[in-house]
Amino acid sequence: MGVRIAKVNGEKLGSGTMLMRTIVAGLVYVLTLGLGAIVSAFMVGIREDKRAIHDFIAGTYVTYEKPNEIKYGQ
Repeated sequence: MGVRIAKVNGEKLGSGTMLMRTIVAGLVYVLTLGLGAIVSAFMVGIREDKRAIHDFIAGTYVTYEKPNEIKYGQ
């Protein structure tokens, strides 16, 4: 599909970051009884950078660009 997950600060993405993005975000969504998932869906739909709650938790964003083309925040 060509989708990549990258760190906002440009560092290499590790397994710890991916675990945080997946597990902690899942816990947030469960603990908020799904409200977090709804808020995330609105964030992706409204925000220009398309970052959801789990992206903010992990400091990541989703992109279609190749690794050498990424210039976040420009």
